[in-house]
Amino acid sequence: MNAGLLQLIAVLAASLIVLSTLAALLWGVWTYKGNGEVQVQLLALGALQHYLDLALAHPDMASRDESKPVDAQYAWFAAQALNTAQTLWIVVGRQANWQRSIHAIVRQHRAFPRSDAFLSNDFSPEFVNYLREGVTDLKCAQASDAK
Repeated sequence: MNAGLLQLIAVLAASLIVLSTLAALLWGVWTYKGNGEVQVQLLALGALQHYLDLALAHPDMASRDESKPVDAQYAWFAAQALNTAQTLWIVVGRQANWQRSIHAIVRQHRAFPRSDAFLSNDFSPEFVNYLREGVTDLKCAQASDAK
């Protein structure tokens, strides 16, 4: 074999290795991104499942009449519900299929952010702004130990 042919084979082999490496890298990035999206969905599903389990354990608070006064027990439950809504809003809130679940939780517990029991400092300012869109008469009580 002549030297030119050996050089051509070496260049082709090196090129094939580079292309294979690039393909493996792109496949790795694609699967990593897909895995990350699946992990986010699982986190959201876990948070929602925890809330639904809590709602099944306390059906009287999960389907509470909005006209009833907010007592300490309901305030605890509604705070858990809004914490779930906040978690979903932060993690997957930009996705339309999750927005329905978030809106449903907030809508079901509008009485809580309208009450003096609602401590807005317990939630992120961005989420409180989101709540203001759906609960126009939202109250923001201050915790007694707030500084």
